[in-house]
Amino acid sequence: MESIDPEHLYDERGEVSRSRPFFQGDVFRDIVLPGFGEEPRLVQVVAHPCSMRDREGLLCPRVSVAPVEEHQRVSGRTGWNGNLRIMPLADLVGGKHYAAHLIDATAAPSELLHLDARIATLSDRGIYILQQRIVKHYTRVEVDIPTLAKETAPVAWEMHQQRDWVETVLDDEADWTTENLRAEEIEFQAWLSGGDPSRRTQLKDDHTHTDLRREAHKAALARRDQVVQSRS
Repeated sequence: MESIDPEHLYDERGEVSRSRPFFQGDVFRDIVLPGFGEEPRLVQVVAHPCSMRDREGLLCPRVSVAPVEEHQRVSGRTGWNGNLRIMPLADLVGGKHYAAHLIDATAAPSELLHLDARIATLSDRGIYILQQRIVKHYTRVEVDIPTLAKETAPVAWEMHQQRDWVETVLDDEADWTTENLRAEEIEFQAWLSGGDPSRRTQLKDDHTHTDLRREAHKAALARRDQVVQSRS
């Protein structure tokens, strides 16, 4: 099993940009979980990006999460191999160490997963390691990181590119309202579904990612001009 240090585990901690789409590995605060009492707690999203949304791209009514609690720091190969029921989250809040308890995974109402309640997102490698631990926990089969990375690459590309789209079209953070973010998500998804074959289909081939990134940025610039004109 792979291990990772906090420096490379997280993409953002503390203040997380609203422009980043919901994704596997995100950590939220103040979530009341059914069956876990009335006390708000930390949770980590463990659902795969494709399984947490419906066909229209909206979050499903419930999203699979694992409760996050304080935990002694897990380090070294022995520590990571010996704690298969958790996803270690060192230095998550205020220098304290935490862990997501995979054995207690449950479903959280998606209406509680507000962007402003998100306190951490994982790096791409952090996401792959979370996936590796989820698979190992539930099946006892160990999948290597390169295999997970290859399978996850299209949806990871989509997440990063949607963020670039939002930050290009809405270059003022004051415009990053829930309504505007949803509108640009719809626009980006429509762009991704275009083409013949569709750009989403093209993403399955790694060699297309660079060209599609360039094409997406060009389309986002055109969309920004359209938004600016609509406001004038």
